[in-house]
Amino acid sequence: MILLSILFLILGFIGLYFGAKVVIIGLESIADRFHISHMMVGLTILSIGTSLPEIAVSIMGGFDKLLGIDPTIDAIVIGNKVGSFLTQITLILGILAVSQPIFVSKWELRREGPMLFISLLIFLFFALDGLITQFEALLMIIIYILYLSLVIWSERLLQKKKLESGYLEKERLDTVSFEPIESPHKTSSTFKDICIFLIGLIILLFAAEFTLLSSHDLSKEFNIPENVVGILIVGFGTSLPELVADLTAIRRESYGIAVGDILGSNICDILLATGSGAIIVNFNVPRIILFFDLPVLFLALFLALYLLWSEKTLKRWEGILLISFYGAYAILKISMFQI
Repeated sequence: MILLSILFLILGFIGLYFGAKVVIIGLESIADRFHISHMMVGLTILSIGTSLPEIAVSIMGGFDKLLGIDPTIDAIVIGNKVGSFLTQITLILGILAVSQPIFVSKWELRREGPMLFISLLIFLFFALDGLITQFEALLMIIIYILYLSLVIWSERLLQKKKLESGYLEKERLDTVSFEPIESPHKTSSTFKDICIFLIGLIILLFAAEFTLLSSHDLSKEFNIPENVVGILIVGFGTSLPELVADLTAIRRESYGIAVGDILGSNICDILLATGSGAIIVNFNVPRIILFFDLPVLFLALFLALYLLWSEKTLKRWEGILLISFYGAYAILKISMFQI
């Protein structure tokens, strides 16, 4: 039974890898046809696409609890959101920086940086009473839609301001970020591009389900608390699409997509993904997440944004620092907070 669960977990991770790879190919082709910028792809289409595993975990968890299939699934679902956010802002961002120093503009940091803190504060405020209600979930979804509207408006403003003399140098803007993306994969039609994109998303969803179910079985076999499983195992597994998609984007020199996806995906995870499940049924928030994991998450976010803002470039040694932060947190979580 244990070997079978491990096998399904590995299959889930493999599926997440190939699903993300297909998604990035389809997205680049679609963005190329509609002249969508690198930054816009990362902050909207890609961030939502690679967050579909987290969204699927929330929705399936909501129905499982509503139908009585697993009434105590709250810890895995909520832990997944916190774990995915923490994994991306430390481990994945660190891996990207180690593979290639990451450039980020003041424009992106001024817009997404505050929104990351705001989204996390909203989550914390709603969770303080130990429960995220359906009404609060609806507010989360509405706030995320408003955020997307802000992204679209600011992108249009950026397109106008980039023509002003000296504006690019002043903001240290990466010109590639808002130029139309050029996909290396030319397909025969828009329909084919969309099909490739949808196939990738389907692979991601099925792979996420394999990862979730096998992780849940392993938690029972090894008697690991569900909040630990949700944060460290499911949180890591559902973050693999971001890692693979962003590494793929960096190899193709699409730095705007990589940075935009990390920032936009975290906002999507904490607001849209949480809200999509809690709108089905109220979710309980474990006290250990409130009093330990969320404070650590705020600290990790502050560290990551500080490193990005300091020189607008995340260097390799800073990437190692972020990876070490995640490692220290994981060890502490496993050794001291298995309740």
